Amino acid sequence: MLATTAPAIAASACPSKSVQLIDDAFQQAEEQLQCNGRPITLEINFYQPLAANDSSATDAYVNIKNLSSCTMTFSKDFPLEIDIAVRAAETRTVTNRRSLTGVRTSWGTRTRDDSMPVTGAEGGVHHKIRWEFSGSDPLPGKGLGDNEADLAIGFGGGGTGVIGQRLTSYLEVTPLAQSGAPSWSYLQSLGVGVECFDYYAERLSAWDSPVEWVYSGPLSSGPLSAGTTLDSRVSGNYSSVTGAASTNGIW
Repeated sequence: MLATTAPAIAASACPSKSVQLIDDAFQQAEEQLQCNGRPITLEINFYQPLAANDSSATDAYVNIKNLSSCTMTFSKDFPLEIDIAVRAAETRTVTNRRSLTGVRTSWGTRTRDDSMPVTGAEGGVHHKIRWEFSGSDPLPGKGLGDNEADLAIGFGGGGTGVIGQRLTSYLEVTPLAQSGAPSWSYLQSLGVGVECFDYYAERLSAWDSPVEWVYSGPLSSGPLSAGTTLDSRVSGNYSSVTGAASTNGIW
């Protein structure tokens, strides 16, 4: 919900007109994330299209499904922000990084960080991805059309050249707490100046996204609070094929 009192110190340096623009933008953001007076519900799940043993899968999809009854539009001005980490599923003596063949989506933008050191330990991060979820087309509500959007992660082969040391990976997905809030670039386009950034940052830190996140999978399903992390090994992944190795949330 919106903060009940404005951050007075930060606002003191910001012209009153700009303070109002920022306040109105946060109010608009909250209203846009409602359906018939209730927060929208978005589901996160993982999908693997083909049968493959762990370390041999070529693609995994992070899927977002609109479970509300309203068609929603997510823009770059009010984006959903989702962090994804590709982590080592097993400890290895080698320190090879599991390669990615690409990260693809038609919904918004994605940035990728491959700079972190690799130790070979289970849980070690091999790649970080930030998905700024938005679309040129609306995302239909449940029963109103194709209500799903995907980000595809292409895995390279898990071979390391050392027998018994093939690399396996799992995914962690975190819908950020600031999801759906107005972006700073949007406020700048309205004429808000840099002297108001501290006030915007205060409002952003107090923002409690009204989106109700849930997750679904063959192993478990349930609610997911914004700012908390979903481990693909906990939910498992859906697949077009059957078999434990194809649905265990490991690739």
